[in-house]
Amino acid sequence: MKARTAFAAILVGVLAVLSLLVVRPFLDYLLAAMLLAFVLTPAQRRLAPEIGSKVSAFALVGLTVLLFVGPIGLLLRVALESLNDLPTSASELPTFESVERVAERTLGVQLSGQFDRLVEGVTGIVAQQSSGIASASVHAFLGVLLLLFLLYYLLEDGDTLVRWTKSVTPLPRAVQDELYAEAEDATWAVLKGHVFVATVQGFVSGLGLFALGIPDAAFWTVVMMFLAMVPIVGVAPVLGGGVIYLAVNGRFLEGALLFVYGMTVVAITDDYLRALVIDKESSLHSGVVLMGVFGAAYFLGAIGIFVGPIILALFKATIEVFTEYYDLG
Repeated sequence: MKARTAFAAILVGVLAVLSLLVVRPFLDYLLAAMLLAFVLTPAQRRLAPEIGSKVSAFALVGLTVLLFVGPIGLLLRVALESLNDLPTSASELPTFESVERVAERTLGVQLSGQFDRLVEGVTGIVAQQSSGIASASVHAFLGVLLLLFLLYYLLEDGDTLVRWTKSVTPLPRAVQDELYAEAEDATWAVLKGHVFVATVQGFVSGLGLFALGIPDAAFWTVVMMFLAMVPIVGVAPVLGGGVIYLAVNGRFLEGALLFVYGMTVVAITDDYLRALVIDKESSLHSGVVLMGVFGAAYFLGAIGIFVGPIILALFKATIEVFTEYYDLG
């Protein structure tokens, strides 16, 4: 009997490692699909009895595509425009000729052609990396397709997956039910406290950029929505850059207005929303959130900004459930 148990454990362990290796190249897309399915499941449960589970799942996936295509398309457009505007020679750089003349008079060195070779070298390096960029683009395209398919099936068969997981988990059903409930509460607390609040804060900050005519304000608004999820950092880099931009262009009054707007309206929005939507008993400490964001972003990439704090929140909830049920304290 012990030999059978050992063999079963080894077999399961080997298959688990192989499964992880299979999933690893697209792990970030898998986690994104799971997170989106968690958020959309309440809507799926409402719509499925009315229009059918398949139709409702397909509709929610379509809605997700529409909501994400806009911001991603905006980012790509701005990025492509920035690439097209890159100079191919030093003579195309703004105020290059005057800077070159001043440097030659100051240093007494002939710099003609040096900057041209430098800029052309940088451009050549970018061209050499084109194959890597193409490969990354193919990987991202396949990952997005996988994400959409997984999202559809998680919405349609998510409850079946949860029931199967509970049936094979070697824990009493009461423990599992409490663990799932705590995990759901912790995940919603993180989503509401850090994703929703960051989205609103980034949007409110973007209104200030639009009002004062900052270039590419829509792009920087999307950037601030992501930066607002990072504790300590927040939207300050973009708003501070906006203030500097206005001051450099001689628009001192508008720069002062943007500074005051960030210190009052944006700050109050952040504090008020966090106090309104976060249950203080289930929220994580800011230091834990910071560790989750930075650590998971390093390990998982961009999706780690969302998943990192949730993983730590789930760990905290698991410890609390086990401590209560098994009297580990």
